[in-house]
Amino acid sequence: MMKKLLLLLYTTALAHNAHAQIDDMEAAKKSAFMAAKTMDEALINKHYDDYVVYNHPKVLEQVKGGRAGMAVQIAQQIKDIEESGNVITAVWPKMPETMIDTAGEWQTTLQQFMEYRLPEGKIKSETTIIGISPDKGKTWYFLDVAGRQLKDLKELFPQLSSQLVIPPAKEAEFTPDK
Repeated sequence: MMKKLLLLLYTTALAHNAHAQIDDMEAAKKSAFMAAKTMDEALINKHYDDYVVYNHPKVLEQVKGGRAGMAVQIAQQIKDIEESGNVITAVWPKMPETMIDTAGEWQTTLQQFMEYRLPEGKIKSETTIIGISPDKGKTWYFLDVAGRQLKDLKELFPQLSSQLVIPPAKEAEFTPDK
């Protein structure tokens, strides 16, 4: 009888721990989604200082002037795009499907969508971003895959999990004005 009770308690404890982990991972997915959404809104609203906060520190180390330098570069890129008659009208992420816990760092991939307005129509594009949280979902940094393969990204980010799934790049959809 005592063995059965201990086995039942042990099984219940395992189930509880497994459920707690799932809840944590579900919360992490939502946290990554909300961070990506906040990043996207900062870009649309031209709050470039807020936008670059979500760039991985290793990326910012590569940019002259760090975070401030990156904000200036992004602002100039958007200005150049708009001067050519193109406007980014919307950017939004899709909820991540999986979360990977690798060496205490949470990682995921999110599909990110962007719409541009051109003088002759509109373009809708889709890319993949990798979300990395060094603190179990409190802070998120993102890397734009931009058509690269995981093995290429692992050169600069060797801690990236080989379990991350990066779908092939999709062709942008152009819809002409009528």
